[in-house]
Amino acid sequence: MRRKLNTLDFLGATYYVTRSQSAAVSLGQNAIRRPMRGTLIALNNKLTKLRNVLLLPKFYKHLANLSAAFSLLLLLGCFQTTDLKETIQREPDNPTLLVELGKAHFDAEHYEEARKALKKAINIDRSNVEAYKWLALTIREILAKGYDDKIYEDDDYRKDLTFEGYKALNKAVRLAPEDSELRLLRGIAGVQIPFFVRKLGRAIDDLNRVLKSGASRSTKAEALYWLGQAYKKKAMSYWIKVVTKDPNSRASKAVFDRMRPAAKRFDFSQYQPPVLTIHFILGFQDELEPQTAVWVEDGGGNFVKTIYVSGFSGHAKERQVRLPKWGNSSKFVDVDAVTGASIDLGHHIYAWDLKDSSGRIVTAGEYVVKVEVAYWPSMQYQLVSAPVDLGEKEDRTVVEEGKFAPYLEVNYFPLTGR
Repeated sequence: MRRKLNTLDFLGATYYVTRSQSAAVSLGQNAIRRPMRGTLIALNNKLTKLRNVLLLPKFYKHLANLSAAFSLLLLLGCFQTTDLKETIQREPDNPTLLVELGKAHFDAEHYEEARKALKKAINIDRSNVEAYKWLALTIREILAKGYDDKIYEDDDYRKDLTFEGYKALNKAVRLAPEDSELRLLRGIAGVQIPFFVRKLGRAIDDLNRVLKSGASRSTKAEALYWLGQAYKKKAMSYWIKVVTKDPNSRASKAVFDRMRPAAKRFDFSQYQPPVLTIHFILGFQDELEPQTAVWVEDGGGNFVKTIYVSGFSGHAKERQVRLPKWGNSSKFVDVDAVTGASIDLGHHIYAWDLKDSSGRIVTAGEYVVKVEVAYWPSMQYQLVSAPVDLGEKEDRTVVEEGKFAPYLEVNYFPLTGR
């Protein structure tokens, strides 16, 4: 996401007020060299009052050639979203104003509002390249926030949003095929979209065209990075195919051997006993992060607490189908507090403070730690369990089985020692 203009603007004002005028001028010039966004609104009467209050007559002169009124208002954080809305009320069918409103909402991180304004601009003018580009950038920011409760209402929400953003980039590139920035954006999107959507070939072509264009050195460097990611992803698709089609072959074993990550160390100093540590390895990497759940049951198979569940399943709750054992056990009673970002290939460590889902310390006895993992689109799955005795003595259980969660270790440290 672009850096906000306001940061350098406010720094410039601070330096000037503290008499560091040369620093102020430098920062102000850096700020106003960047593309001005929004409609330049004539507010000279307000500007005059602001100049008198802040005593910035010299600094004001440096802004004169780039609409001093608007630049100084930006410097004070007075962005013109409200003024744009008032102007749009008078000109509701002006796509240029709607795009500027979308950009203003984008800068304020009001992405849903930005999306609405930009889609309205596109409905009015379907040849507006800026509207398509900023719609794609806005959707990218919405997706970057990860899973949320919208998944419960519509489990296709993120998928539909992804295609909406890619479709906007497609249209922008068709309208401006020589624009290297648009090619780069579509190339990056094509790499990030799952391989089975079949956009990787087009992404590679877009990125190569950026390299052959007159784009800046930094733009070409970014294209090279994403080109490397594209070929890495393409190579990984062959390994996924081996594991899916020939899971018991020597080639499949070689894939798991190469993917298996190194072990981590648990930092016990961060926790006070009694505590149970849970170490496990996810030994496979698909096109998307797997759905994973870690939870505890008592010796009778009754649910005690969810330690971790990945984003999609945690937010989708009973609408999710990839982690059936965890869903049937937990009934989603404590899901909101433990839902986290999706984890992937690697060694993962969690700690349990021996409290159940209601916050009460559990009684001594036999318990079982379970890890359930489901991959997509390869549809691979594994459930692994490790029993542990919570008593007066330390206890340790190691389970090594399967390929997708090939290692599970639980360590119990009682209050009396380690």
